[in-house]
Amino acid sequence: MYQQKINVRFGGPVTPIVKKLMIINGSIFLIQKFFGMFSPGTIELLFGLHYVGFIHEFKLWQPITYMFLHGGWLHIIFNLIALWMFAGELEQKWGSRLFLRYYLYSGIGAGLFIAVMNYIIFVRFGSSPVTIGASGAIYALLLAYGMTWPNREVLLYFLIPVKIKYLVIGFGLLEFFGTISSASGAGGNISHVGHLGGLISGFLILMYRSRTSRSDTRTKATPTMFTESARKTRIKKKKRQIETRIRAKKIIDELLEKIARNGMSSLSPEEKRNLEWARKHYYPEDNDTVH
Repeated sequence: MYQQKINVRFGGPVTPIVKKLMIINGSIFLIQKFFGMFSPGTIELLFGLHYVGFIHEFKLWQPITYMFLHGGWLHIIFNLIALWMFAGELEQKWGSRLFLRYYLYSGIGAGLFIAVMNYIIFVRFGSSPVTIGASGAIYALLLAYGMTWPNREVLLYFLIPVKIKYLVIGFGLLEFFGTISSASGAGGNISHVGHLGGLISGFLILMYRSRTSRSDTRTKATPTMFTESARKTRIKKKKRQIETRIRAKKIIDELLEKIARNGMSSLSPEEKRNLEWARKHYYPEDNDTVH
């Protein structure tokens, strides 16, 4: 849906984590609709986010699970379209691991903001609205996209070209004043608090990352907790791959020697399975497929 200057294209790359998030959200929505036919509202009350459940009943999973539920077909369709439009290039730029952390942390941050703000706003009305949807994380992605490529153009309502930086500012103001309206009891069924919470949590995460990056540059890239953890994970993975290839080579050498002496028919079914396993793990590049 976007290009650098005047041209505007529709859509973005469907990268691995984006694809998985779309599938997970879609699958959970279908499960939600199915169980809703037998017990309406049960899943939403248990896994959606409301301050009574989170603060008073200690349902501490709600700031995580709420973002995978949706209120209807239009709700999930628009969120998945936004995910498709803005998330793929961020994942390509940041890497899948960092992108997924940003998505989840900003969604959780928005959830905590929702719980606290809804308690402040609605406790005096004696109500506890249930919030569901990935919109908090989506708004955080929109912010990150706008801060990364501020002068790119997107099609507002699929018709009007507008620079992404102005779109982010406009949405930010809309959600800020929408949150103020919610405080007076006029918010409707749109969680302006959740959208604003996504923008705020995304901004704080990006600022933390920017500050950490500058600090690493000044100290000649002193590893952070996350980079050091990622490095150790890569080393362990590489070590397992090497050990597996050594074991596979040993099996191949032993069985090829037996075949050279007695022929292929001398192998037992178990030995043939072992040979096939060894072949796949000694030559893993032969087994790559395009997904």
